[in-house]
Amino acid sequence: MKIKVFQFEIHFGAVEENIQKVEELFNGASLENIDTVVLPEMWTTGYDLENIDKHATENLHPVFDAMAKLAKRHDVNIVAGSVANNKGKGVLNTAFVVDRQGKFVHEYSKIHLVPMLNEPNFLIGGENSADVFEIDGEKMGVVICYDLRFPELFRDLSLEGAKVIYVVAEWPIERTEHWLTLLKARAIENQCYVVASNTIGTQPTGTTFAGNSLIVNPFGEVLAQATSDEEVAIEGDLNLEYIKGIRKDIPIFDSRKKEFYKFL
Repeated sequence: MKIKVFQFEIHFGAVEENIQKVEELFNGASLENIDTVVLPEMWTTGYDLENIDKHATENLHPVFDAMAKLAKRHDVNIVAGSVANNKGKGVLNTAFVVDRQGKFVHEYSKIHLVPMLNEPNFLIGGENSADVFEIDGEKMGVVICYDLRFPELFRDLSLEGAKVIYVVAEWPIERTEHWLTLLKARAIENQCYVVASNTIGTQPTGTTFAGNSLIVNPFGEVLAQATSDEEVAIEGDLNLEYIKGIRKDIPIFDSRKKEFYKFL
């Protein structure tokens, strides 16, 4: 399974401009033999939270429609990052997935809102846990940025059979080492691939983002890594059969002792 991850700078609060930018990235990229393309968190708006009501999609539209067209045109699945999304109760931070035929596959709204970026003042948290979905017959999961700090979420997905977990993010540069360490740790402890798309640049809020989009294999080895300050696409060839070997050699799932884990 071949993956391409887009890392780019988001135009603050400029929805149409960002959609056009993503369309240009797709049209200018080499997507031959690519199975899935991954976008970052809140890529239509950035963290223009004070105006997020104005910028939000209505149940993912019209951004979903634009992604569906790109998926069909380029014959790729799209893990379409996340967008500000109004579903009637308030604005959510919602990730979604579209298949090669442009059909809706999955959505997940961020349950862990970031105190450090004032998300709880402007957004509401998702009301549903992260669940697995299937792309090309393989089970996967997607989480959003701050979710990376909560290992329970990743373990739930891996126990449900996820072989790949996507992390879409706008992760700040001052916590770059946390980003890199936690992505590798989540891959190692769940023996799955972790594919992460982050953004770059400094927004008017003063936050500079860390870049360093990453593809990590189940042994914790980095297959591809972006820089901290360049718009770039990274690629990785994910051998999903490799997971079986890792889980056989280091059988952590068979070794679990659930009866001793108090939080369960």
